Amino acid sequence: MSRKPLPRTPNRLDPIDGARPMDEQLLAMIVGLTSEVTILRARLDATERLLEASGALAPGAIDGYEPDAAAEAAREAHRKATLDKVFRPLREAALAELATATTTGDAA
Repeated sequence: MSRKPLPRTPNRLDPIDGARPMDEQLLAMIVGLTSEVTILRARLDATERLLEASGALAPGAIDGYEPDAAAEAAREAHRKATLDKVFRPLREAALAELATATTTGDAA
């Protein structure tokens, strides 16, 4: 059985009347993240099933895993980098709005 691979990036969304650029960025982020999570969950499920079927991994081994300090530090660094990447568009848009408000005297 041959399957067509899923696209790595979501298609551009049609503009929404009355939406601010920030609204569209948020929606695009949610759609992008949802597609990535769906793909990752499917791949993780396949990996776990294949490892269990081959006997390389005992059922429940992943749920019982306790990372050591080095693994926990690596995970934390990866989480931080991911959050920085995901929220970069919002941070940049907020900074641009703040700069515009500051230069026009609209700052609160």
